[in-house]
Amino acid sequence: MSIREVVSRCAPKAKLWLWLASAVVSLTLAAGTVYSWTHAGSRHAPVAEKGVTVSSYAEAEAAVTPHLPQDRVVPRVSTGVLLNALQFINAHNVKATGHIWQHIPPGFPDDIESGVLLLEAEDPHCPKKVFEYPLGENRVIVWSFSTVIRQQFNYEDYPLDHQDIWLRMRPVDMIHPVQLVPSFESFPPWDGKALNGLDPDLVFGDWTPDYTVWSLNRQEYSMLSHPGLSNTDELYFNVGVSRGLLGPMLGRIVPVLLLAVLMFLSLFVITTDPDRRPISGFTAFAIITFSVSTVLVVAVNDNAARTEIGSAGISYIEYWYFTLYVMTLLVALNATMLLHGAFSKALAWRDNLLPKILFWPLFTGIMFAATLGYLGV
Repeated sequence: MSIREVVSRCAPKAKLWLWLASAVVSLTLAAGTVYSWTHAGSRHAPVAEKGVTVSSYAEAEAAVTPHLPQDRVVPRVSTGVLLNALQFINAHNVKATGHIWQHIPPGFPDDIESGVLLLEAEDPHCPKKVFEYPLGENRVIVWSFSTVIRQQFNYEDYPLDHQDIWLRMRPVDMIHPVQLVPSFESFPPWDGKALNGLDPDLVFGDWTPDYTVWSLNRQEYSMLSHPGLSNTDELYFNVGVSRGLLGPMLGRIVPVLLLAVLMFLSLFVITTDPDRRPISGFTAFAIITFSVSTVLVVAVNDNAARTEIGSAGISYIEYWYFTLYVMTLLVALNATMLLHGAFSKALAWRDNLLPKILFWPLFTGIMFAATLGYLGV
């Protein structure tokens, strides 16, 4: 048996093994990416992004005492929150509706006005008093509010992002020093995962609630001298939410995968056989048309994603679009080199087999690397 016959018999098996190797590598990288997606939400601990997280009166007292003046008694006002509705209006605005209450202890100074300011709301004075009632020795005053809160959210991990929505509160009395503390007596022993402070029927849409926590944050107002502003910590009620996977999967990731499949299929139109080129339509003009069309589709989706999140930086989903740009360029470059005879031996081998085999490992490899960089394992 001649060497040529041996090679001709082994060639089909070698081709099969190459395809199998390509499939195994691609599926492994894709599985790693999906694994990172499914575990992205479980990595968000119930810890506030702003200030010191507190879950008891003792922790709250330990957080605020170092910042309060030692030569006077600063009243503590127990403040509670119940959110009835939360809705993302756009990338940085959230509409919040709910109730705030305060436990006013006996002997509370008459010259101190009760109530809270929602500092990041459109109208910080939006809470409206609805009623008050006695509770033991205390008075409980209840306010209702419905307002739009503006926050700077971080969309680097979009569409698998986690956000911390908060109500930032200060006493409405801006002259006398008053320290707001969480109303832990209004809730069971605080557990962030129990979602205390949220209406059980609250609708989150595409988001899933992860936790609710209180935090106290020291804010220096260097331009103001009022003791009520300079000597007390701000109270935050934080709601941690994660974006659901299904919506982004259908709206952002599936179109990217479909474009990648079409790009991969275009490699089978590219041929080294001059007799087959008229049948397949493999011409320089066809290559340019296909590449331009693909780039336009990707650019429209990329721009839509950036408009949705309003982010100045680069988000995770954009690496999918960047990868499609790279793959489009490589497919066009491959076809151009075939037409001009560049690297003819490598590209002509088994009718342009090498680019076909490398397509999915390269695509899934870039995506896995981007996923590790943004989401981790």
